[in-house]
Amino acid sequence: MSDVGQPADAAVTPETPETAQTAKTVASTESTENTENTENTENTMTAETAETRSARRASRGPEVSPPSFPWAVPPGADAAEIAIARRRWYTGATFGLLWQTLLLIAVWTDGRSLDAHLLSTLALAVFYAGYLFGPELMWRRGIPGRLVVLSALVVWAGLLLVVVGPAAVWSWLLLVALSGFIAARRWVSFVVMVVIVLAELVVAAAIGWGEAGGIGILFAPVVAISVGASMLFFGRQREAEDRLGVAQDEITRLAVVEERMRFSRDLHDVLGHSLTVVAMKSELASRLVDADPGRAKTEMQDVERLARDALQGLRRAVSGYREADLAAELVSARSALDAAGVQATLPTDGDAAADDVRSLFAWVLREGITNVLRHAAASRVRVTMTRSALTIEDDGTGSSDQAVPTAGNGLRGLHERADAVGARLTTGTSALGGFLLHVERRPR
Repeated sequence: MSDVGQPADAAVTPETPETAQTAKTVASTESTENTENTENTENTMTAETAETRSARRASRGPEVSPPSFPWAVPPGADAAEIAIARRRWYTGATFGLLWQTLLLIAVWTDGRSLDAHLLSTLALAVFYAGYLFGPELMWRRGIPGRLVVLSALVVWAGLLLVVVGPAAVWSWLLLVALSGFIAARRWVSFVVMVVIVLAELVVAAAIGWGEAGGIGILFAPVVAISVGASMLFFGRQREAEDRLGVAQDEITRLAVVEERMRFSRDLHDVLGHSLTVVAMKSELASRLVDADPGRAKTEMQDVERLARDALQGLRRAVSGYREADLAAELVSARSALDAAGVQATLPTDGDAAADDVRSLFAWVLREGITNVLRHAAASRVRVTMTRSALTIEDDGTGSSDQAVPTAGNGLRGLHERADAVGARLTTGTSALGGFLLHVERRPR
């Protein structure tokens, strides 16, 4: 790649023995640190994954919720869900109690003996208890278990016809209400409701309409279907709420993971470059303190400035706002390469880049120069820029396979930033013989 469009004065002073030694030392040290940091990052992410899984398991609650009994809630329900179920349970219990009261009035006024009245009352009380606790038992079982519970109540309802008499056919209304808890498919519960209602009509016809309550028995199926449909809707609503809760938990978890990744990426981008240059300039200052105190003082002043800039950038990353300035990154890159004794060919400003990719180019430039200082041991760097592309090349010993691990935070973060603005990041071997980093906005 040619240097067309690059100013002649962009090249900086050649390296000195002190700066060359500093650059090699920092490159070696930073290469080792980068490998360790990559391993630590992977270990941290693994730990976070395990932590996230544990949190998700904990968020599901225990397999059984004894405090919820008998509020008819699925296992693992939280306090809010139990409170809602409690109110619904009381409503259903009140409805069932009123219905049973009407049946008891009919039983105690039918002219039978006291023993028959007491036995009928006990039988209706057992049936009412099954109505109250049946939903909770159904929630804790699969479809076969739910059918067993309902079948037991159906058998008991049939016995009521023998013990209580024809009026017991009205108690089957409670069975219709429970049928809404049977299956996840609406048609299954609907079929059960229809079967119960038809059985009610058949029994009434068999024992005589007058014995079963006259014209009122014709109204019972209408009420039964209405109540059953309401319970069916409640069951589906409960399941929809469960699915919504799971989806909300997953959205929250993904948002937390995304925020962690964003902060990790910003932290790497903010501190990686600054600390690399700080280490390099500090090493250089310690070597020059006796030979050139003035130069050593200048380097330490730069260290102070870089540290303050890194602190400010860290605060921005913590607050969730972080944008890189292309012009400032060009100045910083020139200064860092100058201190390392690397001959640099850089654009004088970032005006050539389009507005929508300037921030991306700034991040790529920062990461690219940081990698040159850390890994390349290069003596020459060339940066070219167009409206939609940025290329960084060096003549170091690195290659696309060795210079910067693709699994590291740096390139991974750049890939994410590039994808976010519709650009493509590639690496390879440069024309100078070292590493090449290229980013280009995709054609629209």
